[in-house]
Amino acid sequence: MNILDNAVKFTPSGGKISISAVQDDSGFVVVKVTDTGIGIQKSEIPRLGERFYRADKTRSRELGGTGLGLSIVKHLMKAHNGSIDIESQVGKGTTVSLSFPINRVPKA
Repeated sequence: MNILDNAVKFTPSGGKISISAVQDDSGFVVVKVTDTGIGIQKSEIPRLGERFYRADKTRSRELGGTGLGLSIVKHLMKAHNGSIDIESQVGKGTTVSLSFPINRVPKA
């Protein structure tokens, strides 16, 4: 929900948000949330999982939030042996990929 909330929050009216899920060949289900929002500067992306960090401080008062959402997601994904990847271009939008491991039961 934190990822989808960010997509809605940072995508202006008339923009688009899409959600997809695919199973890859390495045993993961990858859920992608893509938006046509404001985007994030490449230099900011590595810090997005830090607690209380906000990439766009000028908009933080306007849009609210604590700066904890992506940190929570990062830690939950790690706790479940998954991962989060963020790709973005300023003015074009952002794609957040969440990779969830598939637990397979060995065949008897």
